[in-house]
Amino acid sequence: MRLYLLFISFVILFAGEVKAQRMVTGTVSDTKGEPLYGVTIAVKNGKHTAVTGLDGKYRIPVDNENAVLLFRYVGMEPYQTTVKGQVTVDVKMKDQTTQLAEAVVVSTGYQRLSRERSTAAFGFVDSTKLNRVMHKDILSALEGQVAGLRMDINPNTGEGSPVLRGVGTFSTSIGTKPLIVVDDMATDMELSEINLYDVESVTVLKDAAAASIYGALAANGVIVITTKQGKSEKTTVSVNADWYISTKPTFDAMHYASTSDIIDYETNVYNARVNSSGSVATLFNSFSRNYYSPLYQLYRDQAEGRITQDDVDRTLGQWRQNDYYNQYRDLVWRSAVTQRYNVSLSQKSQRSNHFASFNYEHDKNRVKNDNSDAFSIYLKSNFKLNKWLSIKLGIDTRFSNSQVPDYAYTNYNIQERYASIVDAQGNLVMTPYVNISGFAGGSLNGSAIADSQQQLASSDVLMPFSFNVLQSLDESLTQNRNLRMRPFVNVEAKFLKWFKYNLMFQYEWTQSRTEKYDEPNSYLMRMTHNALIDLDGVSQLPSGGRYRQTTNNTRRYTFRNQLNFEKSFLESKHHVNAIMGFELRENRAARPIEQQMYGYNDVALTSVRMDWASLNNVGVESLVYGNTVKLGGPATSQTEIFHRYASFYANVGYDYLYRYNITGSIRWDEADLFGLDTKNQHHPLWSVGAGWNISEEAFMKDFSWLDFLKLRLTYGVNGNVDQSSTTYFVARYRTENNDPTNTQYLRYTDDNLPNSRLRWEKTSTFNAGVDFRVLNNVLSGSLEFYNRVGDDLLVRKYLDSTLGATQRVINNGKMRNQGVELQLNANLLRTKDWTLSAGFNIAWNHNKMLRVEHSSTDIASNFITAPANYFVEGTSYNTLWAYRLSRVVNGYPVILDADGNEMATFDADGNPTEVQVSSTLKGTDALVNMGSLVPVYNGSLTLSLRWRELELNTLLVYAGGNKLRLDATDMNSYQMVTDHVNDHTVKHYYEMPTGSVAQQYASTFSEWWRYCDAQVKPADYIKMRSISMAYHLPEAVTKKLHIGQTRLTLQVNNLFYWSRVGHDIDPESYSLNSASRTLLQPKTFSIGFSTSF
Repeated sequence: MRLYLLFISFVILFAGEVKAQRMVTGTVSDTKGEPLYGVTIAVKNGKHTAVTGLDGKYRIPVDNENAVLLFRYVGMEPYQTTVKGQVTVDVKMKDQTTQLAEAVVVSTGYQRLSRERSTAAFGFVDSTKLNRVMHKDILSALEGQVAGLRMDINPNTGEGSPVLRGVGTFSTSIGTKPLIVVDDMATDMELSEINLYDVESVTVLKDAAAASIYGALAANGVIVITTKQGKSEKTTVSVNADWYISTKPTFDAMHYASTSDIIDYETNVYNARVNSSGSVATLFNSFSRNYYSPLYQLYRDQAEGRITQDDVDRTLGQWRQNDYYNQYRDLVWRSAVTQRYNVSLSQKSQRSNHFASFNYEHDKNRVKNDNSDAFSIYLKSNFKLNKWLSIKLGIDTRFSNSQVPDYAYTNYNIQERYASIVDAQGNLVMTPYVNISGFAGGSLNGSAIADSQQQLASSDVLMPFSFNVLQSLDESLTQNRNLRMRPFVNVEAKFLKWFKYNLMFQYEWTQSRTEKYDEPNSYLMRMTHNALIDLDGVSQLPSGGRYRQTTNNTRRYTFRNQLNFEKSFLESKHHVNAIMGFELRENRAARPIEQQMYGYNDVALTSVRMDWASLNNVGVESLVYGNTVKLGGPATSQTEIFHRYASFYANVGYDYLYRYNITGSIRWDEADLFGLDTKNQHHPLWSVGAGWNISEEAFMKDFSWLDFLKLRLTYGVNGNVDQSSTTYFVARYRTENNDPTNTQYLRYTDDNLPNSRLRWEKTSTFNAGVDFRVLNNVLSGSLEFYNRVGDDLLVRKYLDSTLGATQRVINNGKMRNQGVELQLNANLLRTKDWTLSAGFNIAWNHNKMLRVEHSSTDIASNFITAPANYFVEGTSYNTLWAYRLSRVVNGYPVILDADGNEMATFDADGNPTEVQVSSTLKGTDALVNMGSLVPVYNGSLTLSLRWRELELNTLLVYAGGNKLRLDATDMNSYQMVTDHVNDHTVKHYYEMPTGSVAQQYASTFSEWWRYCDAQVKPADYIKMRSISMAYHLPEAVTKKLHIGQTRLTLQVNNLFYWSRVGHDIDPESYSLNSASRTLLQPKTFSIGFSTSF
C-alpha cells in the first residue's frame, strides 16, 4: 500500500509539467473510410505517442504548431503529416504488408486495449511469431514466447500442458490449466483442437488487472485467442501443407542391461529365492497359478525332470541371442508421420468481412494400426447492417476419427528381453504364454497351462494360450469418433460514437463415441474363453467376439450482455474506457450410454444374451484357474453433471494526457455449488491498477535513445472453481451389478458430505512491471515482479472422528508464488539484404505452502513417493523428500531416523543383525527437504536471421533449479524384476552380498538406497527445440505467377540437449521423483509449404 501511495504522489508531482502543450485530435481510417483501431501516432523528434481507439480517434499533445506526426499501423504504409497549427488532423492509410512491432493491441475477451493504455501484465504473440517456425498446435507455438508460461512435459507421452506463474491450487480437478478464450468467449476446448492457421494473435493475461474480469475462472491465468478476418477487398486464398516425420526412438539412453546379463541376473535371483524358500517345490507352490517368467519355467521343468541340463544350456544359448526390445522397435514401431493441409479464404468490404478455413490432418502414429484423421471447418462473417448495427456470426467444427490397438500391446516390455517376435526366417514366433490377462481371470504360468491342457486333452474346448504381438495388433482395435461444434454470435448496437451495446452467445456441443471389437480368436477372447471353462469342461462364454460401445455428450452455453463506453473529454486530455455487463453460463455432461455384447457377430450384427447376474455376481468355478472367476458386466449406474453460473462485472480505465492510467474492475460470480445459502457467493473479485508513461514526460525529452518507458502497478483478487465440492449432500443409489432382486442402496463417501462453509478459492496478486523500447525500437521488453497468494484453497483437513468423518476437503489451504519475469526482443540488424532479430525470456518462480495440514501418523515414505498428495507447511508444492544416508557398510546403505540414530546394526563381519522397517518412520522429521521437483526458473532464446530470400530460425529452451533422483531399481528378493533391469542394477546386484540375511532385508536396503539424499541431483537442462530453414520465393517471381508470399520450410525438432545431471538423463523424458527413464523425445523432421493468391 505504501508503494502504491508513493506512486500516486509521484504522478501528481509531475502533473504540472504538461501545461505548455497543445492537443491535436483526429480520426484515422483506411481508404474505404473504415476507422482503424490501434494505429500508433508519434511526434517526430519528440517524445509523445498515441494509439487510436475503437472509433479510430486519437489525441496527442504537440509542443509547437509545426510538429510532424508519424502514423504507423500493422498492414498499412507509414504516413506522416505536418500539423500546421491545426487542432484536427484526419488521416487515411493505405494497405501494405510491412508489420511494425510498436502497434500492439491486445484483446482481453471483453475489450481491446493498447499497451500504452493498459496497466496489466500480459504476453502478446502475433501470427508472424506463431508461424515463424512449424508447429503442430498452438501449445507448441507458444513455447518460449511468453515469460512465465512454462510447458510441463509428460515424460510418458511427450505432450506438454501450460503452467503460468507456478502451481496455485491443491485441487487436482482445477489443475494448472489456464482459461482458454476464443472469439471473446471462454471455452472448454483444448488448445490442441484449435487450428493454428485460424489464429491472428494470442494474448496471455498474467496478473489480476488482466484476468480478474473473468473472476472465479482466472486464477491460473487466461489465454485469449483472436482469430483471423478478411483484410482485403479481393478474395484471398491461403494454402498451407505440412509434413512431420518423427524417427523411431532408440534404447541407448535407457541403459538397459544386455539380454545375456539379464538372464544371469534373473538366474541369480532365482537361485536366491530357491535357497530362501527351502526347495524348488516350495517356491513354485507360492506362485500357485500366477504368472512367472519363461526362465523360471525352464528351471522348474529341469528340477521336475522334464528336461536335462543340456536342454537348459541349449535354450539359454538361443535366448542370449535374442533382443525382444529391438525386434519390437523394428517390427512394431514405425516412423510417425503427420500430414496437414489447410486452405483459408478471406475477404472484406465496407459492409462485411468474411473468413473461412478448411483443415485436414492425418496421423500415422508410432505403433502400427495407430492412425487418426481430423477435419475442421471454421467460418466467420461480420455484417454491418447499417450505421449503428452490426452482427458477427461464426461456427467452429471439428471431427476426428482414430483407430488404436489394445493398450496392452503398445508397450515394448510386454515380454521378456530374451523372447522373440520372429525367427531368423521371419516367421512369427508364438510364445506359449505371456503376462497379459483377458477380461476374466489373470495371467497364468506355464505349469498351470500345461495342467489345464492335460485335463482337457480329450476335449477341444480349450483354446490356445499362445501369443504374438504382431498378430494381436490386428485383433483388438478401438475406434474413437469425436465431433465438436461451437456456433457463436455477437450483435453490436452503436447508439453513439462513444456508447455501444453487445449481445453475445456461444453454444458448445461435443459428442464422443468409442467402439472396441475383439475378434473371436483374438488373444484376449481366447484367454477369457479359457478362464470361463467350468469344472464340467464347458466354457460359459458364448462363441463370437466382444463389442463395447460408449457414447458421451457435453453441452455448454455462454450468454453475455455488455455495455461499452469510450470517450475523450476536454480537448482529449481525459479519456475513459468502461464496460459493464452480466454473463450466464451452463455446463452439462449428459449421461453416458454404454453397451457391452459377447458372442458378437460383426457381419450379422448380433450378440448373445448374457446371464450377468450369474457371471458377474456368482462367477464360474474355473477349471483352468482353480478358483471362482467373474466376468465384468456393463455399467449399472450413470452420472450426469450439470452446473449453472451467473456473473456481473464492470471494468473502467481512465487516462490523462496519455501519460497516467488508472484502471479498476469488479466481478461477482454465483454458482449452484453453494446451494441456497448465498452468504459465500457474493464476495466480489476485483482489481485496481495504475500506469505511468514516463517517456511522455517533458523531463524525458533529452533521453533521445529512450522510445518508450512505462511503469505499471496492479493488485487484485481472482478465483478458481472446484466443481467436485458442494454444500449439498451428494449420494447415489446403486444396485449390485445385475442383482436379480434389484436391491438399491445409498452410497457415499466422506467427500460426499455437505460442505456448509464452501467458498471460492481466492488468489490475490500484486504485480509491478516496466515496459520499455530503446534505440528506435532496436531493443524492447518488459520486466515483471509478482506476489501471488492463494487463500481458502481446497485441501484435505484431518478431523476428529466424532464429527462424522476422519478427513474432509475444505477451504483450509494457503499458498504463495513469488516471481520475476524478464522478456527482451532485439532487432539487431536491418539492412536491404540482412535482418537479424532475437528474443530472450527468463522467469523465476518460488512456491511456498503457507497453510496446510498433514497427519502426524502418515508414514514418511508417503511424502517421498507421493509429494503431490502429502504436503508440509513451509515447503514448496511437490517437494522432493529423501532419507538421510549415514554410511554404507559392507555394501549395505544405512539411513538415520528422526533422532539421528542408524536404522540398522551389523556384526563384526558387516552383516546386518537388525534392520528397522521404513514404515516405523512417521512424518518428515527423519527426511531431508532436497528442493522442488518443479523447475524454479525457465526461459528461452530465439534467433531469426534472414539473408535475402533465406531465413534461419532457432528456438532454445531451458529450465532448472529443481531436483531429481538418479535411477536405481528396487532389489526385492520376493519380486522378480526383468522388464526394466538396467546395467546399474546388474552391477549393484553382483556387488551386494548375497547371503540369506541380505535377501531377507533386500527390499528395505534397496528402498533406502533408492530414496536417500545421495541419489538426488540437479535437474537443469537446455534443449534445442527447433531449427528451421525457410526459402521465400522472390517477389519478382510471385508477381509473374500472380501469387502472394510463398515459402518453403525445412525444420528439425529435438536435435540435441544438455542436462546437468548427465547419465543420458533428459529431465523431460524422466520421472523426476520415481526415478524412472522413459524413451527420449524423438527427432522430428518437417517440411512446410505456404502460398496465397
